[in-house]
Amino acid sequence: MDTMTEKTPMLQKKIQAILDDYDIEAGVAIWHVESGEKTDVNGDVPFPMASTFKIPIIATAFQQISLGQLSLDTRINLNDEDKSPGSGILPFFEAGLKPTVRDLLTLMIIISDNTATDMVVDLLGGTSIIERYMHELDLTDIYFKMNCKDLIKELFPLEVQNMSPEEIDIWSATNDILRDGLCFSREADNNVSTANQMNELLRMIYKSEIVQGELRDELLAIMFKQQFNVRLSRFLPSEVKFSHKTGTIGGIRNDSGILYLADDNHVIITLFTEWDEASVRIDPVINHQRIFDVETAMGKIGYLAYESYR
Repeated sequence: MDTMTEKTPMLQKKIQAILDDYDIEAGVAIWHVESGEKTDVNGDVPFPMASTFKIPIIATAFQQISLGQLSLDTRINLNDEDKSPGSGILPFFEAGLKPTVRDLLTLMIIISDNTATDMVVDLLGGTSIIERYMHELDLTDIYFKMNCKDLIKELFPLEVQNMSPEEIDIWSATNDILRDGLCFSREADNNVSTANQMNELLRMIYKSEIVQGELRDELLAIMFKQQFNVRLSRFLPSEVKFSHKTGTIGGIRNDSGILYLADDNHVIITLFTEWDEASVRIDPVINHQRIFDVETAMGKIGYLAYESYR
C-alpha cells in the first residue's frame, strides 16, 4: 500500500536541501516497507544505472536458477577473451580458472567485477534477456542495452576504442572521455532506470516475488557482502545491515539497496547522482575532494533515511 503522511514532504525537503548544498543532480527514492510510505525526489526521472544494473542481472540469474535453467554450483571456464576492463580481479587471474556461477555472482556484486558480470550476462542469454525479464515484471523504465565491455567502449572515440589498455591510459592523460556519449544517455539506448523502478525491483526481491525461500535468502546474502560502503551507508551505525549495490562511471555515483533497521523495519533506498566531474578532472586534489563531497552527501541522505524510520 502506498501512503502519504506529513513525513513525506518534510523528508523531500531535507533530501533536496542536501542535494542543493552539494550541487548534485539526483534521482532519489526512499520507501518504508512495513508502512508502505514512499518518498522521492525526481524518482521517475531516468538516470544511467552504471553498475547498479547488476541488480537486474542478479535478479534474472536467480529467476533462471529457480526454473532449473542455471545452477549456482556449475563451474564456468575463464578464458582470456572473457576479460573485461574496469573494476574487478578476474582479469589478473590465469585463463583456465573455473569459478562457479555463485562465485561469479558474488564477484559481480561485492567488488563489481566486470569480467564476472559479462560472463553472467552471456550465461543468461545476453542483455536483451535481462531487459525483457524486467519488462515482464512491468519494470518498463529499466533498459539494459550494453554489457560492461560495450559500455566502457562508449566512453571513448571510435579511434580509441580498440587500443590496448596501456594505450588508452596514455590517451586519457591528455584527453577527456565522451561526456555526451552513449553511456551517459538517459534514453532507452543506454542502461537506465528510475529510482522508483529500481526500488520496485528491490521490493519484489525482498517480498519473494522473484525467487522464494533459500534462493531469495542467498540473493540477499550476496548483496550483504558488498565491499563498497562509503555512499548511502557511509554514516550508518555498524549494526545496521545494508543489502546493496553501488555504481560508478564518469561523474556518476549510484547506490541502491535495502536497509535492515530491525527485524520488522526495512527501508528500500535508491540514489542515482550526476555531478560536474568534467570541470574538476584535470586537478587531482580538487577532483578527489569533489568525490569525497558527493559521497558525503550520499551518506547524509542514507543517514536521513535511517533517522526517519528507526
